Amino acid sequence: MIAVLFWLGLAGVGAAEIYRWTDDSGKLHFSQNLNAVPGRYRAQAEANAQKAPPKHDRMQVYDIPSTVAPASRSKRPAGGGAGAGQTFRIAVQRAGTSMRVEVRLNGNVTAPFLIDTGASDVVIPASVAKQLGLALSGPKTRTKAYATANGIVEQVVVRLDSVELGGARARNVPASISPSMPIGLLGLSFFNHFNYHFDSARGIVTLKPNGLVESGSIRGGRSKAQWRAEFAQIKARIAMVEKEIARTPSSHGRELRRLDGVVKQLEAQYGQVEIEADEVQVPFSWRD
Repeated sequence: MIAVLFWLGLAGVGAAEIYRWTDDSGKLHFSQNLNAVPGRYRAQAEANAQKAPPKHDRMQVYDIPSTVAPASRSKRPAGGGAGAGQTFRIAVQRAGTSMRVEVRLNGNVTAPFLIDTGASDVVIPASVAKQLGLALSGPKTRTKAYATANGIVEQVVVRLDSVELGGARARNVPASISPSMPIGLLGLSFFNHFNYHFDSARGIVTLKPNGLVESGSIRGGRSKAQWRAEFAQIKARIAMVEKEIARTPSSHGRELRRLDGVVKQLEAQYGQVEIEADEVQVPFSWRD
């Protein structure tokens, strides 16, 4: 697991400042607006300021309000899809024990996917990501560790404008990019939007919008538990590296600098997840 933590490729280059501070309870916070930082933490936030990626990267826009809109507001959470009451029946192809379907991404690229409700996110092959114009690497990408049958893998995380299966459309769908898979996986970040039923004998998938986006129970394709897991994973990875730093002798200066760099990269990723959560109005109670 420690080795996995070193596969990160995130740099902090750009035009804006991200202010980072830790409050009295030990919680880490990020903001681009220094005026939004409580007065007693501003010196700390300025000392920990980092450069943000350019604003043209839609995955990492840092001019998001520092607070989440109250649940009582009439504005609907971002990420709606096909209208309630509609039922979609989609024929599938058998691929061994799996079900294969044609999926339309961002309204302009159609590709084959295997249905996999055991996958937390939609997984896109690198070849399809290139057709969509998604970055596969570089300073503006965020990565996430995924548990697979072959062990832990680190993959670039993106957000798709839309994912459509047989007319059933979900918007604002989290996905990751696989550099090795020849065919994608249609995971829970899509199916979370629907009540679904698989009829293997007839080869039919039935989808009906479940209204969870409209009610606020699903935000940005993830449930409360999934958002909590998103934040918890990065916190756990930071803690693992900090333990490694504590075990490393002070005479190993080069190793300590390398580990310190990993912590900074992970903290930057934590800040990016907070900003992504702000974009889809994820409550702070979902981030603990």
